[in-house]
Amino acid sequence: MNILFVTDLCPITEKECGLPLTLLNFILDFKALGHNVTLLRPNVIPNILIRKRKILPDGEYEFQGVKCINKNFFTPFFSQNQFKFLKNKDFDVILSHMPSGILAARKISKLLKIPYFASVHSSDIEVLKNPVYSFLWYSIKKAYNEAKLVLPRSYWLKDEIEKIIPEIKNKTYIIPSGIEEQFYIEREKIFEKSQGILFPPLKIFAAGSFIKRKNFKNLIQAISNFDDVELIIAGDGKEKNHLLNLTKKFKLQKRIFFTGKRKRKDILELMEKNPVFILPSIKETFGMVYLEAMAKGCIVVCSKNSGMAGFIEDSVNGFLIEPSVSGITAVIEKIKNFKNPECLMNKALDTAFSMERIKMSENYINIIQNILV
Repeated sequence: MNILFVTDLCPITEKECGLPLTLLNFILDFKALGHNVTLLRPNVIPNILIRKRKILPDGEYEFQGVKCINKNFFTPFFSQNQFKFLKNKDFDVILSHMPSGILAARKISKLLKIPYFASVHSSDIEVLKNPVYSFLWYSIKKAYNEAKLVLPRSYWLKDEIEKIIPEIKNKTYIIPSGIEEQFYIEREKIFEKSQGILFPPLKIFAAGSFIKRKNFKNLIQAISNFDDVELIIAGDGKEKNHLLNLTKKFKLQKRIFFTGKRKRKDILELMEKNPVFILPSIKETFGMVYLEAMAKGCIVVCSKNSGMAGFIEDSVNGFLIEPSVSGITAVIEKIKNFKNPECLMNKALDTAFSMERIKMSENYINIIQNILV
């Protein structure tokens, strides 16, 4: 297939280190599976400024072998004529992600007379629920209704979008991400790792941007309820000083350690060394970090109705909690008293193996191909 992949959440230069690689990985995998893919980044300038992202000039780019078209707009997408530059392009299908990508895909679809598929991220739910964006509600709902299929990135997003737009219930399919094969822990290391649960101090690892949505504040407060639990946190962000002050307030400097922002390789090494991973995020789109921790044999704790909920089954291959201080405290207590952590760790690894990256990309592309037949 000749695929036009439309999103503003994908890097097109090495300098855009703040943008996640998740969608780029899908594109790279589609190319590896024999498809031609062109990335269109439809950037709405006010949105770029609000998110403090760099504005790149209009034009064609190439990044990691992917052909990219960067196009800046001063208004949301109200006209097909905004995309006339694509008129003579030969595409079979449009895959769209993020609100601007979905709105653009609808207009391009009408212009080129080809079908489009609309994914769902937490940003889409935020836009559809926030009164600040009410001027876009009609257009976005119409874009989802007219899409060939609606593709939520996780189970909780499927539930959310179907509540908001119930008429799409018969055309939603989940498209999770996957993890690279080389990042899995060796099965024989699980037993040794499980011993870290049985003998104190219990060591917990957490990683993410220091923003309110990641909910590190409640995690730190929960740690204060124990004398034999240590927490390592990797990350940085605008909440850093608040989290450091909170650690001092509870006199936890000898049991909570901040590593600063670390490279992915370092994060994976820390996951392999520590038996428990807790990130009580609120409304996480998917959360690759949970899947990576499962691939490293960690006991993983995720908030209910967020991220990996649905892929994680409570007390079977991980834990699902209310992201409150009491919810986090209760799950730590449960983990401390867990009699057979090795079994849960192995089931977490089994789940990660079933979600290997190329498998998830094949799942995504198969959904598209099957509906087009």
